[in-house]
Amino acid sequence: MLTISAIEDVCDAKGITLVMHPVVRRAVKAYEESFYIGAYSFLRDGTDGLYFLPLASGGHVRLLFSKRFSPRGHAILRVDPVAPDGLKRIQAALGSPNS
Repeated sequence: MLTISAIEDVCDAKGITLVMHPVVRRAVKAYEESFYIGAYSFLRDGTDGLYFLPLASGGHVRLLFSKRFSPRGHAILRVDPVAPDGLKRIQAALGSPNS
């Protein structure tokens, strides 16, 4: 099964740290296989870096993969909602306003 842990293993093998908000991580858990494919494709060939996270409450939130570097030069794969209200929408869909 393709999981978030498997993504982290791929990232580790490439010397990259996967960074995402804990609420995003919880929401993605239900869609690990498709998320894995999106992340792997982005790392392999630099696809557009967008992942459409379905919400249980309806609709979706666009997540963006981006490659960055820490101040010390360590490679990072960051996953963030594109829209400013994306994190709040994910929290509301999960029923966790204080996460």
